[in-house]
Amino acid sequence: MDFIKILREDNDLSDLLWDVCDIEILPEFKMPQDECGHLTYNVSGQTFARAGSGSEYILLDDGSIGFWGSEGECGRIADNLKEFFEFMVNCPYWLDYLEEDEYQDRVGLDEYAKEIFEEHVENAQDIDFDLPKAQQELADRLGIEIKADASDILMRFYHCTRREPGFISTYTENDGSTHSGTGSLFDR
Repeated sequence: MDFIKILREDNDLSDLLWDVCDIEILPEFKMPQDECGHLTYNVSGQTFARAGSGSEYILLDDGSIGFWGSEGECGRIADNLKEFFEFMVNCPYWLDYLEEDEYQDRVGLDEYAKEIFEEHVENAQDIDFDLPKAQQELADRLGIEIKADASDILMRFYHCTRREPGFISTYTENDGSTHSGTGSLFDR
C-alpha cells in the first residue's frame, strides 16, 4: 500500500493523521532540513512529512524512515513505511515513549505504553477530542491494526533506533567545528 500517495490524495484522511499523530504529509518530497548548509546526514533521503514542531520524517535511501527533530535529535525510527505508519497510529505522540529503561521488560513496556496512551486520551478529552475513536478511524482507513499490546511495535522501534549504521546528523559551525549525534533517539 502506498501510504504517502493515499494521504496526499485524501485531505480528510491527511487531516485525521494530523489530529491523531501530529504528522503532516507534504504535497511532494523535499530535501531534508540543512540549516542553511550547516547540517548534513550520513544517509541520504527525502523528507515526506513533518510534525507541528517542524521536525521532519525522512524516507532514507535504504527504505527505512529517519527522524530529524527540531531540537537536533536524529535517528532511524522504522525499517519501512508500513512499520512507520503502524508505529505512528498505535503510538501517537511517540516521542513520549523514549524512556529506554522501560524497554528492558516487555510486560512493563506494555504497561508503560498503556499509561502514556491514557495520558494522551485524558489530554485530548480536555479539548473535546475522542482520541481512541479517531485513532481507530485512522487505523481502519489505512488498513492498520490497533494492537491491544503495543510492546511488539515498540520493540521493533527500539531495535530500529539501534540499527547500524545509525542515522546521524552533523552540524558544522561557521568556524568549521562540528557536532554530531549518536544516531539513536534514546541518547538525548
